[in-house]
Amino acid sequence: MLALIIWLVLACSPSPLSQPVVFASPDSPRLRQVVAGLQKSWGPQPLEVAVAPEFGPQGQEALRRLRSRRPPLIIVLGTPALIRTAPAEKTLPVVFALVANPYFTGAAYDPRHPEIHQQNITGLASPPPLAAALEQGARLLGPCPWGMLYDPLDGEALELAAQFPREARRLGLTPLLEQSSDPEGDARGLARLLKRGARVIYLPPAKTASRYAPQLLAWGREGKVLVVSSHPEIPPQGAILYVALDYEKLGQETAALARRVLNGESPARIPITEKIPLKVKVDETLLTRLMGYPAPGRIR
Repeated sequence: MLALIIWLVLACSPSPLSQPVVFASPDSPRLRQVVAGLQKSWGPQPLEVAVAPEFGPQGQEALRRLRSRRPPLIIVLGTPALIRTAPAEKTLPVVFALVANPYFTGAAYDPRHPEIHQQNITGLASPPPLAAALEQGARLLGPCPWGMLYDPLDGEALELAAQFPREARRLGLTPLLEQSSDPEGDARGLARLLKRGARVIYLPPAKTASRYAPQLLAWGREGKVLVVSSHPEIPPQGAILYVALDYEKLGQETAALARRVLNGESPARIPITEKIPLKVKVDETLLTRLMGYPAPGRIR
């Protein structure tokens, strides 16, 4: 078990803190991996971690109590946590991570100018690895039609669907999109992608993609379609290629940035940095069976 303290709401304490604290929202397997990497890099003394729900008053109250203890640094994990923290804290140093796009949170303002941001805040932006997955997939599998199913009611999935055609065409791939908002629609959407000629289907790192991931990965194991997965919470068995964010590594890089600030660097002078550490795995067995590896680049 991780040597850390997780509180849904911090207990009130008048004593100041001698080391950073972590304010995070919402709880998820991704968050826990980041915290594990952060703690592993930090050292033997457990970090206090306040994990708040995405919605409701508990998060605001946890942040208020945490700030009242005047820690030397607040490490903020997750977009909802940063949206709460940026307008509330203007003095204490803040380092954020596990945020795909910080430029609408109030902490930073323009992706063309990552050096301009709230003076007491800096951090790591980690967008989903869609571009990396398509690049590695194009090299491994060659040019062909790629499909993606997304839920238009899921903001994360909607952003990935907007990016998918642009990145696919840049790499010489033919993008095919279908949408669905329920399990029955998922089955129909996947079938439509196959009917339209998708030879590869991309499993995006969106929460709603977990609804249809088991069916898609089963098709991958059966050889019905080639699957490239970036979903960090779904075991990739059935995906010929797995390209996902390495959240533990992201936690380690967050710890390194936090130490820079604690050692005297001003957050105002540290630009927002994009960090996308990756886990990459090719299923050699599937590749051999479905494509006659080691001669990739030709889909039969």
